[in-house]
Amino acid sequence: MTDICKEIFVVSSSQSDLHSRIKLSSVLERLQDAADRHLQELGITISEMLKNHYGWMLMTIEIDCEQIPVLEEEWTVSTWSRGYKGVVWLRDYRFEGTDGAMGYARSTWTLVDIHKRKILRPSALPYDIPTVTSQSSSGDMPDKVSISEAIELKTAYEFKAGYSTTDSNGHLNNARYADLCYDALTAEELEHLVWRRFRITYHREVRLNETFTLQRSDGDGSSIWFRGMNSEGFSIFEAQLVYEQQLTQ
Repeated sequence: MTDICKEIFVVSSSQSDLHSRIKLSSVLERLQDAADRHLQELGITISEMLKNHYGWMLMTIEIDCEQIPVLEEEWTVSTWSRGYKGVVWLRDYRFEGTDGAMGYARSTWTLVDIHKRKILRPSALPYDIPTVTSQSSSGDMPDKVSISEAIELKTAYEFKAGYSTTDSNGHLNNARYADLCYDALTAEELEHLVWRRFRITYHREVRLNETFTLQRSDGDGSSIWFRGMNSEGFSIFEAQLVYEQQLTQ
């Protein structure tokens, strides 16, 4: 049984941004792929889970990045399960490139019945997922993102979930939310901003053809906050992008 899964990736042009750094959404995709691969190695294939109406729903993920992978760089993603607390599963990640350790991620998930859209207890999963506690971690369970009422948010744009953004669970894929946040940035921010931490909590799923309004705060020199709001006034997600400014040469 594989307690820790390792995946090796090479940053492609389609995964890179205008500065030849890997996109934040592509990092989220690679983390998701590594988790899927780990389950496959344990005999838990995604297709088998879908056939039995099981699905994993990401609740919160927090990523800290010391050094961002760049175009054509080879990097390794390691992932392991830290078990569960109540109905919440904990999964950690470490990713590193050719120059050494670059970052860590902590995440929380729930097991759901994808037909009933109902959260299931861990005991409902008829598979054994090993728990690893010996690996160094950046902390305990990540805190849910909650934007203070003191932070002013302004509407950036309206979004409609289409074919290109939905996945096999029938909803807007978790990695796409990072693209939505980046699409709300200004040209100047895209030119000078380098992300160092990204935190996001998913409150409600967004299914095909559903719409919501994306809001953002002004940058304060260190972070920008984002929220998605549906037409009924409910929050879809909340996120924080922590960054540093870099001058282009």
